[in-house]
Amino acid sequence: MFKSILVPVDGSESSDKAVALGADIASKYDARLHLINVLLYGHVPDSIRNLSDKPGGEQPAMAVGAGYVEASLPHEVLEDIADKLLERAKKTAEEHGASNVSTSWRGGSASNGILEQAKEVEADAIVMGSRGLSDLKGLVVGSVSHKVQHLFEGTVISVK
Repeated sequence: MFKSILVPVDGSESSDKAVALGADIASKYDARLHLINVLLYGHVPDSIRNLSDKPGGEQPAMAVGAGYVEASLPHEVLEDIADKLLERAKKTAEEHGASNVSTSWRGGSASNGILEQAKEVEADAIVMGSRGLSDLKGLVVGSVSHKVQHLFEGTVISVK
């Protein structure tokens, strides 16, 4: 039924659950499992930012009007975080029986990156967390999982 499964990885609890479920499904169908991280531009929670030991991992806030906008971390720090998240996810996937696991990361918007990767790996399913690292609890219309569910032509399994 499934030959190629894509699982986006961002370090959130629901993403971790999606890795385990995606691996279980891949194991059952002897499918390829592709793990992807779209680099975390903007706000990166301390728990994720602390994965990198590269210099520049501090996240300064820049004042803008009445609110603030957080500056992005240096690209090499984001790459290091992505590598470590993917390494952790690959280990989880293998522990859940997936034997054909690949990893990659890319820049850009999360939803576009996921959809582009799905096309490249010819995924017939995407297993993803219903809520990522956002403080808005995934209730905002236009969330990454919402966009992927509406734009991907294959099966999308959303994990809480």
